[in-house]
Amino acid sequence: MQFAEKLDFLMNMTNTTNSALALNVRLDASHISRLRRGQRRALRNMACIDAMAEYFARHCEEGYRRKALSDTMEADMGAFGTKDLAERIARWLSEEKAGEVRTVEHFLTGLTQTPPQPREPVPPLCESVSSDPDPAEVFVFLGVEGKRRAVIRFLNAVLAQSRPVTLLLFSDEPTDWMTADRRFASVWASLMSQVLERGHRVVVIHTISRDLDEMLHAIGQWMPLYMSGAIEPYFYPKKRDGIFKRTLFIAPGIAAVASGSVGDSVEGAANLLFRDRASVEAHEKEFLRYLAMCKPLMRIFTFRNRDAYLETLLEFEKEKSDAVIRTESLSLLTMPEEVLSGILARSGMEGTETSGLHRLRTNLFESLLETNDFWEIVRLPDPDAVAEGKIKAAFSVTLRGDPVCYTAEEFLRHLEHLVFLLGRFEHFHVCLTRSAADERYTVYAKEDLGVIVAKTSDPPIVLAMREGNMNAAFWDFLQNMLREKSCCERDRDRVLEKLGEYIGKLRDAAGMRPETP
Repeated sequence: MQFAEKLDFLMNMTNTTNSALALNVRLDASHISRLRRGQRRALRNMACIDAMAEYFARHCEEGYRRKALSDTMEADMGAFGTKDLAERIARWLSEEKAGEVRTVEHFLTGLTQTPPQPREPVPPLCESVSSDPDPAEVFVFLGVEGKRRAVIRFLNAVLAQSRPVTLLLFSDEPTDWMTADRRFASVWASLMSQVLERGHRVVVIHTISRDLDEMLHAIGQWMPLYMSGAIEPYFYPKKRDGIFKRTLFIAPGIAAVASGSVGDSVEGAANLLFRDRASVEAHEKEFLRYLAMCKPLMRIFTFRNRDAYLETLLEFEKEKSDAVIRTESLSLLTMPEEVLSGILARSGMEGTETSGLHRLRTNLFESLLETNDFWEIVRLPDPDAVAEGKIKAAFSVTLRGDPVCYTAEEFLRHLEHLVFLLGRFEHFHVCLTRSAADERYTVYAKEDLGVIVAKTSDPPIVLAMREGNMNAAFWDFLQNMLREKSCCERDRDRVLEKLGEYIGKLRDAAGMRPETP
């Protein structure tokens, strides 16, 4: 059951009106109505979910209601007290969100393990374009194997050009033609890599519904090619019936592949390869009309477009909203300027624009702390690893290449600055987590505004996303980390106490004298 179905069931079972529930959870009755009909995504605010659960638990005292609840939740609720029942109902209402959190975790794990695009030589499976007869002729290829042949000819025609073009790709037909045959999948990846290496760019419209799994799966499939920085991904934001499907691969002025099918029946379908300019231009116009109805799925940044990324980062940080950041060690936002200067000098980067950028980001950060909550999720590493200079500074979020590690003194000063910020700003919070040490990514989210995801392993890549469902899912992922009592410490006094204890251990490990009062 989805959240809307669960909410509707609970309200019907307890004879609750929209207005009655709204009074208890401090939401508008119209908002409750839209949640109930599935016109709004599941609630993200755990306080609202807890309030709903408490209300329904109080109104489920009768035996027949407990029986209906037990049957629907597939667990015996008869002996539960009101408090325990409320907790179970809250977990049940949150299960959809928990599934999204696991989806995000899986995506981030795959992101850190994604290698650069393949550079192997193309296997000998390629259709030759030199043997094409009159360019005005339309070539017909049937079925799945025909689609593969048509696409190979299409990509070879692109590679035969001396000038770069922007390829226009869309397909909502089943992707088995691309992935089921390993030999062809290798050919496809190699040809696409060569296309990108020769300066061609790609605009791709991904086929996704508003379902998070589909979105992140589409991104994951293309990630090796995204690392080129030459791909712009889009998506169509509305539902489609999925009956009539279409494939359009267009290289303007060069070639176009077009096919259509009904449902999943692609066997025997005709795949047409056009080489004449008029036909290619007609299909280009068809694609562009559809593209005009689409929205950017995300912006992708590599070291090749670092300046564009830094502009996007600053625009993101100018916006006011509650924020959470989770980095591999400690964030650059909370790094004191003297630590940054020392690292830059030691790594040969002094005199770069990094110092000026850092000051600007720090000013924006402290301005945000005047009005909004900012959480930094911190994993304290083994003090011996810090003392041995093995802890990386978070420069990958600015798309720096080689990793740069803290000295023990620098890491200590950064921690002491965290303590200072906790004392100075009421809206600054630190959550100490005991998560695994090999999570090589940064997630930086602002509620209802956007999320920046950075792969910190080499080669670095940054994804900037504003699509509503993905932004909400990554926000929920970070909020789940903050709420996880079994592996996090977020109480301010306890955090300050633990930071003090850790600083003492680090001084011992690094052989540094304690500071005199």
